[in-house]
Amino acid sequence: MALLRQLKEKSFGNFFYRVDLDEENRVRCLIWVDHRSLNAYTNFGDVVSFDSTYRTNRYCMPFIPITGVNHHYQNILFGFALMQDETEISYKWVLKTWLEAVGNRPPLTIITDQDIALGNGIAEILSDTKHILCSWHISNKFPEKLSALYTQYPEFKGDFNDCLYKSLSPTEFVGKWEVLVDKYGLEDHVWLNDMYAIKDKWIRAYTKQHFSAGMTTTSRSESMNSFFDEYVKASTGLKEFIENSQKALETQILNEVKADYETEYKERRLIFNSPLENHASSIYTKEMFRQFQNELRKSTSYVVNSCKDGSNYMWRLYLVEKYNVPDNLRRRYRVMVSLEGNIDCECKKFEHSGMLCKHILRYIDKKQKTMIPTIFIKSRWTASANKIDGFSPYNPPVLVDVGDSTTARYNALCKSFQGLGALGSCSKPRYNYVMDLIEKEKC
Repeated sequence: MALLRQLKEKSFGNFFYRVDLDEENRVRCLIWVDHRSLNAYTNFGDVVSFDSTYRTNRYCMPFIPITGVNHHYQNILFGFALMQDETEISYKWVLKTWLEAVGNRPPLTIITDQDIALGNGIAEILSDTKHILCSWHISNKFPEKLSALYTQYPEFKGDFNDCLYKSLSPTEFVGKWEVLVDKYGLEDHVWLNDMYAIKDKWIRAYTKQHFSAGMTTTSRSESMNSFFDEYVKASTGLKEFIENSQKALETQILNEVKADYETEYKERRLIFNSPLENHASSIYTKEMFRQFQNELRKSTSYVVNSCKDGSNYMWRLYLVEKYNVPDNLRRRYRVMVSLEGNIDCECKKFEHSGMLCKHILRYIDKKQKTMIPTIFIKSRWTASANKIDGFSPYNPPVLVDVGDSTTARYNALCKSFQGLGALGSCSKPRYNYVMDLIEKEKC
């Protein structure tokens, strides 16, 4: 408790923490959230990854870095938790307390591994949040759970993967699953029946209907675990553990500051130099523009054909397909366009990731649009996505017209540097970063 009070006093701005003690007055659960994590959650808290497999500390307590992604597709931290055990009671306490820290604003989507206790906690505490299970953890179980089928039926794996990964809709998935069950006599396969019962939590045909920043696994949390290896080790005590977690947070913040700088001041390399590409370069961050370009490049391999059969007075149906593949391997994607101009693609990439798919991009290009329609610009991927200060007590000074007055410009700069100085003094890495920028501008 003395340590946490000390951290709160040192922290610049709000610092949230709670401790849950057991009957013997030992720490059962501990959670802490820096004000900068609260700010990050204000801007990017729509999707959260939650993983408790990391245990590098002296007491072998499960450590939970509550993770998300920012507008540069970098890892960001929404808080930290340590637990004595992985029981449903502990998970519920952590989830409820963390929710309190972020202003009782649950995320749209949470991604976890297949932990029953954690799943029960999410169902109760985050009942309005879409819960997605890590597809990587589940697929890793296939060789063990399905080894007999792989051995007995050489073609089973191909049929199984086609059902799981190539079904574009829930209806298509269910149809393929029923054929699979009938073909291989899987009616009594306990594990497959259990996984089918929770298909909406891990089958892509279902999960892609919901926004998850393009993520289907907890790899963000797991890469965060590797990241923390630089700061903690098996002998790390509680005090040092918490202090080093704050250092890790500082490093991430500096990475975001650097990416912000590059987004604002570094030119984008255009591939096509088209009006659409130019518009994208002016709104997205550098990384998200790169992802947009990648999808735009892929779109050039597709053709768009109008389809009267399926169109009506409200919607026009278009079939988008690759032109350079054999007919028997060609997949046609249905793109529906309403009279009001709304566009829907059955691949659901935009719904899932917030970025336009190659199929819609091909349609937009065919219609000679020069700008991305507003409805397809997700603000969390834009250059200004992190401008909301949220819980932070620091507000940048409002820029005023200083005209030709040297004194007015000097005073305005001094006020701006007061805030920059406060932020730069929070840690040595941040101080060094700010000083480096100042030295560069002197040259």
